Amino acid sequence: MKRISLSIVFVFCFLFGVAQINKSENLLEVDSLWAKEVFEFPIHFAREINYKGFEEAYFPKEWSNQDSIEYWSYAFAWSIEGNIGVNESTLEQDLQLYFDGLMTVVNKDQNFKVPESIALFLKDGENSFKGKIRLYNAFHSKDMMTLNVSANYYKCLEKDKTLLLFRFSPSDFDFDIWETLAAIKFKANACEIDINED
Repeated sequence: MKRISLSIVFVFCFLFGVAQINKSENLLEVDSLWAKEVFEFPIHFAREINYKGFEEAYFPKEWSNQDSIEYWSYAFAWSIEGNIGVNESTLEQDLQLYFDGLMTVVNKDQNFKVPESIALFLKDGENSFKGKIRLYNAFHSKDMMTLNVSANYYKCLEKDKTLLLFRFSPSDFDFDIWETLAAIKFKANACEIDINED
């Protein structure tokens, strides 16, 4: 069944409405047709992630279509105040807290306890990691699913910030969707971009 192309926009507007930020400039270079959401730390569904800054997330129009190669394939970036440590352990902990909180908020069955997420990362370069996260898909299947994840970070030493870029897909890394995801990069001026709140 064809999914409504903007369904992901409405879902995330609902979830993140409390923390929504107006921001005119993008951290990332992304296809202009992808839906965008920006919200501030601390994230209301994962306040245990103790950062200051904001997240910028992008979703292709077929993100919620289980028959599409774009299904659950998306990216988000974190602009975090301070020179934080980034390693396998911190990435695993942050994403586990993130998805546990997100799926608990999305879950509508009050009698069901969402299973905990499990993340595993390995270093893949000087500033890059690859891994997997096993999580409960409260949006669609109401079952466990595995996402492949790539993570890159960049230190903005002059601005005292840390930038993190996560790309996700249930497809293996050799699928074409990863070429699309790999094209998503930080803009050259990403370190300069701050929150623009009304």
